[in-house]
Amino acid sequence: MIGIVLISHGPLATGLLKAAEMIAGPQQAVAVLELQPAQEMDQFREEMEQAVARVDGGQGVLIIADLFGGSPANTSAYLLRPGVDVVCGASLPMLLEVLAMREFQTLPELAATALQAGTSGCLRLAEVLGRS
Repeated sequence: MIGIVLISHGPLATGLLKAAEMIAGPQQAVAVLELQPAQEMDQFREEMEQAVARVDGGQGVLIIADLFGGSPANTSAYLLRPGVDVVCGASLPMLLEVLAMREFQTLPELAATALQAGTSGCLRLAEVLGRS
């Protein structure tokens, strides 16, 4: 199973995991890191390295960051290597799909699944209901 590390500014990552577990049940091999105001980036990077090591069961780790260009995502770039991938733009549809597919896909496939789920999960309800 591919490990997952959720990273965000403040409590967003924790909220996403709690919401996903409300729908999909308790999850294994998932770590959450929340960047706190004025937290040293070297400390955050060290915590991220430890989280990756904790959830890596040998099939790789997907880091899901809240915002491209933000400090958590920028820090995660230091961890990119074979067996570790990063996707930015965390959302509940993305996380649910990744959690459902991580036992059946390779790390590159799972990263692609995350991107697709994030994109398809974003829509305008009025258009879906034909009320645009």
